[in-house]
Amino acid sequence: MEQTIYDLKQLFALHEAVETLDLAAPPALRLLYPEAVSPFRRVGILCGSFNPLTLAHTELAERARETYQLDCVFFTLAKVTVDKERVTGLGLEDRLLLLSLYAQRHDRTGVALVNRGLYFEQAQAFRSLLGAEAELNFVVGMDKLLQILDLRYYQDRGAVLCQLFILSSLIVANRGDMAQEEFHQLLDQPENRPYRSHVRFCPLPMTIADLSATAVRNSLAAGKAVDETVPAETASFLAETHAFAPPLRSDAEAIDVYAARLALLELLYTVRSWAEQEVDFRRLLQIALIPSEKGRALRHSATGAAVKELVRS
Repeated sequence: MEQTIYDLKQLFALHEAVETLDLAAPPALRLLYPEAVSPFRRVGILCGSFNPLTLAHTELAERARETYQLDCVFFTLAKVTVDKERVTGLGLEDRLLLLSLYAQRHDRTGVALVNRGLYFEQAQAFRSLLGAEAELNFVVGMDKLLQILDLRYYQDRGAVLCQLFILSSLIVANRGDMAQEEFHQLLDQPENRPYRSHVRFCPLPMTIADLSATAVRNSLAAGKAVDETVPAETASFLAETHAFAPPLRSDAEAIDVYAARLALLELLYTVRSWAEQEVDFRRLLQIALIPSEKGRALRHSATGAAVKELVRS
């Protein structure tokens, strides 16, 4: 696991996948795991920001897959997520890395990157990849169902929802205080009744339904353990990279360990070929965190060429 966290070739490939996915292009996706598409008949699509991946995400995927006999559930990350355009935290390449590591250990699990935040456009992208015969099911929480049915996201709500439900259905789980009773009340409203046959309920244990990535981030910021709320891949990554943790104090400087990782990755990507051959990324980051002249120089480098020169020296 530790070696993978610092594998520049893999991290750069994920970074490239994100950078080259055109937001202005028609709805499209990049399949990151598995590498080849199988002839899936019933597919689940669990889209989120995964900042970070939690047991709520993984339990929801497993429950939906087993309850509705899905051939595969794709953890799907949008390059830009509706209502979360300014999300900070884990870099997209690190989120995709964690999703891929989890998927590799779990059968009937995939990972995809999409260039759209709206579900009906994501459905178009999956339909283009999987073909007309695949049954698409978005796996969501009650909070997301409220968003999907919210008038303020649409100029023509009826037309968009009609298109969404022609292409796909919804599998909805309880979320916090919003459980099955609220689910039925929402879908019994006159404006929502036309879509009732396309929306199904999937109950989750309350201990999982109440879990959020925000709560995990807050616990880490407070220096608390989160191992019981995240899968093993996430726990190992967070412990190694100190993402969301309080900064290290060095003399008069506060060093954000994870921010240093992101900054160096961005700079090394500009000298990608050299970095893949010559740089031990883990060792470089260790040096960058040392309160020394070279450490400060690495932390405050403005270009990949400057990092290259420091490594050579």
